[in-house]
Amino acid sequence: MNTTFKQVLAYCQVQKINLSAQQELILMIISQATSAVSSHEILTNLIQHNPKANRMTIHRALDLLIKANLIHKIQVNQTYSLCQHLSDHSCQLFICLKCAKQIEVHSHQICQALNQASNEHSFTLANPLEITGYCAQCRSL
Repeated sequence: MNTTFKQVLAYCQVQKINLSAQQELILMIISQATSAVSSHEILTNLIQHNPKANRMTIHRALDLLIKANLIHKIQVNQTYSLCQHLSDHSCQLFICLKCAKQIEVHSHQICQALNQASNEHSFTLANPLEITGYCAQCRSL
């Protein structure tokens, strides 16, 4: 099940996360995307609603949305996607290296094992954990 824009807004209301109109618009753009989007794609879309929008506007909003655990920044390809499990932010993202498809999973077993190993080595894990490989469709090509 994919998280919807309305679900995110309801979650924000319950958690008392106050979004500006611009932040809400950026969140809507990300939520309506069929795949993870780059900041350039967000800006292109945002300019249609607010011609004065610029890169700084977007990056400030993206930083806040990440800190509020509403979206994920995918480091491997510098894109952004809506969090699919708003109440549980320890997740793993399977990212296809060929088509960039991503699947968000929440395995508590993976989290426990990684947390134990990271504690043993005094290492802080990034969230979400990005796991790269190839999706079934790309493997069959």
